[in-house]
Parts: sequence; C-alpha cells; structure tokens
Amino acid sequence: MTIVRRSASSLPKSISRLVAACLVAAGLALGGCTESQRPEATGKGTIRGMHAVSTAADVTFLIEENSLGNLSYKNASQAQEFDDLTYNFNFDTRKPGTTSLSRIATETVTIVPEMDYVFVLTGTIASPSVLLWETEERQWEGDETTFEVSAGHLSPGSGPLDVYFVETGTAPAAGNARDTLSFGERLAPFEVEAGEYQVIVTTEGDPASILFTSTSRDYAERTSVLFTIQDADPSITTPLSVRRIDQNGSSAELGDPAFRPTRRFFNAAFGSGSMDVYLEDDFAAPIVSNLAHAAVSADVPVPAGARTFTFTAAGNPGAILLEDDDTVVSNTRGTHFVTGEPDDLDTSVLTDDRRPVTGLGKIRFNQMSAGFELVDLYFVAPGTDLAETSPNLSRVAAASRGYIHLDPGTYELTVTRTGEKTVLAGPLAVDLTSGGILEATIVDTEDPNRLNLVVYE
Repeated sequence: MTIVRRSASSLPKSISRLVAACLVAAGLALGGCTESQRPEATGKGTIRGMHAVSTAADVTFLIEENSLGNLSYKNASQAQEFDDLTYNFNFDTRKPGTTSLSRIATETVTIVPEMDYVFVLTGTIASPSVLLWETEERQWEGDETTFEVSAGHLSPGSGPLDVYFVETGTAPAAGNARDTLSFGERLAPFEVEAGEYQVIVTTEGDPASILFTSTSRDYAERTSVLFTIQDADPSITTPLSVRRIDQNGSSAELGDPAFRPTRRFFNAAFGSGSMDVYLEDDFAAPIVSNLAHAAVSADVPVPAGARTFTFTAAGNPGAILLEDDDTVVSNTRGTHFVTGEPDDLDTSVLTDDRRPVTGLGKIRFNQMSAGFELVDLYFVAPGTDLAETSPNLSRVAAASRGYIHLDPGTYELTVTRTGEKTVLAGPLAVDLTSGGILEATIVDTEDPNRLNLVVYE
C-alpha cells in the first residue's frame, strides 16, 4: 500500500485518507519493534484514536500492543505524544460469539514531528476502515487571543454538508459557510477570536435547509477544538450528532434548542403510592400522571437547563412528596428514578444509552432497592446452577446502574445477596435479540427478604 503525504496547508481541506483496515486472523500477534531495530527519534507527533462505527460496541485503540484508551461510540482518546518512528496503530473489540478482544484494524504510520494524527475507525465491524486525518500541531506562544477550530464529516448516512462556525445569533447565508464536506473530509484548521459561537450544519448549497444549530458556547483563547458530525442514534434527540472534542480527549454532545431532551420517570419508592410529576411551578397539569410503584413513564420532552421537578401524591398537587432540582442536559434522553422510604425519598437521574449494537444485545441494570445496599447479579443460560457459577456483577450498590453486552439468546436474570446464593429476585427469563436493549430495574417488595425485577425495553 502506497501512502502519499501532503501538507494540510496546501489544500482547501485537511488531507484525509480512507484506508482499508487490515483484518487480522484470530491469534495473530503484532510484535512491536525493539529499540535496537528502530532509528533514533528526532522529534514527536501527537496521536488520537476515535470510534465512529455507529453500531459497534466499545473498541480499544492501541499503539503496537499498548492501549491508548477504551473508546465508546463518538468518543476519542486523549492526544498523546510519541517519537517520530514507525508504529502499528490497532483497534480491538469483542466480536459476537467471543469472550476476548479481536483485532479488527491495523494502520502502520511513520510519525512526523509536530504533526497531529487522528485515527478514526469507520465502516462496520464486519468491514472496518481506518480514516487518517493529519494536520500540523498548533504551537501556542502564550499571548494569542484566538483559538483553533476544525470539523470532520463522519456521517455516512448524510450527503455533502455545509458547515458554519459563526458568532452567536448569526444566520447561515450563502457564502459564509466554512466549507462543504463530504463523508471522511475534514476542514483545515482555522483560527477565530475567543468568544461565543455556534455550529450550524445545512445541506449543501442551501443555507435555509438547516439540519443542526448548536447552543451558544464561549470558547477560550489558545485552545484547539475538533467538531465531528456523525449519525444520530436513539440515545439523542437531534437528527444529527455533532460532537465537540478537545485535545485532552474530553468529548461532549452539542445540543440543538429546536430538539428538546427527554426524561422518563420510574417510581421505585415502595410504600409511597402512585405519583404525579410537575415541572417548575406549573401545577395546572402534571407532565406524568398516576405513576404507580415499579412503573416507568413514556419519554417526556423537557427544556434543557436547571429545572425543578415536583413529585406529589397522584391526583393531589398539594400533597408534595419530593422536590428535586436537576440540570437537564441538551440533546440527551434520561430516566429519573424516585427511590427510598416514604419519609425519606430521593432521586437518581441516569442518562440512557439506547444505541443498538449489531450482533449483541444489551441489558442495563438499575439497582433501586432501599432495603439492600449491595446485591449480586446473574445473567445466565436457563437452568444454570448458581452454586457452580460466579455472578456476572458482584456487590452492586444501591442507586447504581450499568450496561452489559451479551450474545443474543435467552437468559435468566437472578438477584442474590452479596457473597451468597440466597435468591432475592428471579430467576426471570428474558429473550435478548441482536441489537436489542432491555432494562432490568431492581425494586423492593412487601416482603423484606424479596426483591422484584422489572424488565422493560
């Protein structure tokens, strides 16, 4: 494979190269070069990995056999410096039907000093590709009043897009787009004065066809930010995913005020009766009515920002059970759990991950029992003897949650006392499909020695 290098400054867009991934047979080890085999380094470049396969589970990004970070979809690793030598950069993940990580892609690159490299895993797990973006590192002197911006198109479900980066309140207009990007392309980095800006994405050549307008954000001087445009998934409320990625690896979804975030509400407070939920000081009509114990509501659109939720006895807005102040994050979907004893209620707000994963099913457990501080969880084949099996998850604390990926099939879910085989709930049989997502919430019952497993999609 021949690789041609060109300076990003010589092109209207940073050079991007979509390189077919090297599919590595199971068990093949890629050995790193020993120091005696390598030439002497003369400088350093920076390296980042990024996960852009919308239907894949988490991946691990490695230089040779050393992990540079575990990446979930739409996230990137922290920029790290490495000597200007030749390395294999690898992506590993767990394929369906396996229990260990498999190598799915390898890209060999010779690092050039003071260059920044972003390795983006794209395509599918069955047919992966590595997209390599190369730009010169921005070296800050310390007195600049500007910051550096770039953007990349990683949405295979979209055609060419016009990208705008404008001062807050500026409408898109013909001629003021930064550029038009097709899938895989990246804007050459540019600098603007520190201040408040918005990202706007439109269809090519039509500033009136707005696909995304971000909330305003204040950007500081002497920073570098990369925006990525990716396919949306059911975890967010906008038709496109626009992500802000900083050099330190931090990543955040941008919100669009035209698309409100949503909340579901789950009544996990045994003994508190059915509830109504009100937003802010509007008691004219609840946003959720008559929410029984162990029940979950439908998605409710709510405004982003600091909000007050009031929980009352069903049908009686004067009988306030709990007031909860919480910040609703733009573009997210979340579940608001009411927990605790009737005279000591509390809430837990969990962000939902509703993104399907091809070839695997996903179960989220929510431990919302007030009666048991710790429990063990089993997700096993029907008929499995728990006495001969270790828990899939042990010492799961109250008000905690997590996701587990499993191969499609039928499973029995069982909750036991921590460190014991004493069954508290289950076994409950569930069918998990490829790409399917189930939630299993643990709640109290009348019997202090028993729990209930509530399973829903």
